[in-house]
Amino acid sequence: MVSINEALDIIDSTTQHLLKIEKDISFAGGYCVAEDCISKIDFPPFDQSAMDGYAINNTGECTSFKLVSEIKAGDNGVSFNLKSGEACRIFTGAMLPSGTHLVVKQEDVIVEDGFVNLTKVHTFGENIRLKGEQIKIGQTAVPQFSTLNPGAIGYLAMIGNKKVNVFKKPTISIIATGNELVNLGEDLVLGKIYESNTHTLQAALKEFGFKATSSVVEDNKDAISLAIADGIENSDLLLITGGISVGDYDFVGGILKNQKVEELFYKVRQKPGKPLFFGKKGNTLIFALPGNPAAVLTSFYIYILPVLQKMIGRKSSFLPMKKAKLSGVFDKTPNLGFFMKGLCENDCVSILSAQSSAMLSSFIEANCLIYLEEGKQHWENGEEVQIYMIN
Repeated sequence: MVSINEALDIIDSTTQHLLKIEKDISFAGGYCVAEDCISKIDFPPFDQSAMDGYAINNTGECTSFKLVSEIKAGDNGVSFNLKSGEACRIFTGAMLPSGTHLVVKQEDVIVEDGFVNLTKVHTFGENIRLKGEQIKIGQTAVPQFSTLNPGAIGYLAMIGNKKVNVFKKPTISIIATGNELVNLGEDLVLGKIYESNTHTLQAALKEFGFKATSSVVEDNKDAISLAIADGIENSDLLLITGGISVGDYDFVGGILKNQKVEELFYKVRQKPGKPLFFGKKGNTLIFALPGNPAAVLTSFYIYILPVLQKMIGRKSSFLPMKKAKLSGVFDKTPNLGFFMKGLCENDCVSILSAQSSAMLSSFIEANCLIYLEEGKQHWENGEEVQIYMIN
């Protein structure tokens, strides 16, 4: 049995980035960049106007300028040259003619009899976007390991990058085991319960940009063995729920051993989710989770998300962590670390009811998990605790 921190360290040291793949930027949102994206152009690619207004050549203190031309966005202004005392009608994003000293927005002029007359004092370089002001050829536009959010996608498009190299997202399989499980839509007879763990994990994965295949298998050694073998062969990450404890029908541990899965740890000094297994075979990582629904979701947040984060090259944690002041007094057994469903408001956090590992209802209201560390028994009202924000 390992501590929570030992389990997290083992997971981190075992998990590797997945392969690099090329994606069209239209489909690359949410992926992480596998190598620095280098700009092949200056941006802006030319000096351009930041306003609808008038480009002027002002070498002195003139306030009236002869209107000589017009340049729209998209026009090639390279052959046009403003002389001293001249002005050119210009629009936002349009290429500035040579000889432009500043752009005066249209609200600050009066145009009369072919002359542009300034109504305010202006400064040299005003309302001009200089060539290469945002990025120059050869500079890094998006650094390696950055997550491609909408801004990053737009930035790559702006500098002409149609493709981007990213880390592949993992192929994930989920297996729920148990004779008691009934699929949604079937009749619920006495002794049976509706299967929920695959739905919980699918929804959790989807929330963070992943997808998985799932199956439900009875407590039958051959059926579970076939499902696990298939999951290992066809997945980067295999998640199994149920059957990992020590009951007469808990077959998963023995099957993993028979299939030569390397056990990296089994059982964590924590509540919920003590009988947690983590191992690997080849390049596939395997979690065997206890069947209790709240233990499954808690284990997902604390242990599985860091694996996904590292596999896709993400630097920042999916779950923000912070300190908050505990509302109320709490006691626990000192030899286990606890993860409690909590509600954090204004940097104060309260422990919700329905904390049993079988109860999912408190997750509906919870916006965080409260971590109460191993080795400590008592917490006072107002004492600072670490929390993982989940909503």
